[in-house]
Amino acid sequence: MDATEQVIREEGHAAVSSRRVAEVAGIQQGLVYYYFESMDDLLVATFQRRTARGMARYEKDARSDKPVAALWKDLNQGLDARMSFAFVSLASHNERVREVYTRFLSESRQLQCEAIARDAAARGIDISPATPMALAFILHSTSLMMGREAALGMTEGHEEVRRLLDGLLEKFA
Repeated sequence: MDATEQVIREEGHAAVSSRRVAEVAGIQQGLVYYYFESMDDLLVATFQRRTARGMARYEKDARSDKPVAALWKDLNQGLDARMSFAFVSLASHNERVREVYTRFLSESRQLQCEAIARDAAARGIDISPATPMALAFILHSTSLMMGREAALGMTEGHEEVRRLLDGLLEKFA
């Protein structure tokens, strides 16, 4: 799965083949099919592992003493935008990956929403007119878009957006 991620990150999901994965992993091609019945199974397992790691990070963030700040920091530093967009692209063509991806998005957004709501309530912060769900969406989508643009070498406006959100989230710090 590490080799699969490496191929996706460096060459894109279209480059993933049993031959290429085996070459990167330094194993015989047949071993790919020994462990995974199909390339689809390998891609799904690779993405499930990534989403499980992401959920574990978000759960840790949500349990911290400053969950909103921890989530925002994690989204800005822990998100591999190149891999995220590769899997979004893959999900548009692969039903099984799409199911894993939408389940992850739903579960992670719900977890983030609950953490934001708890943190706001604990600190007596009124976030209206926003809702915890809207704030969770804005934080995730903003960090994802900035990561995507940065991966392409485009960073104009990123610092301004970070300062804007940092200022809005200052109540949670």
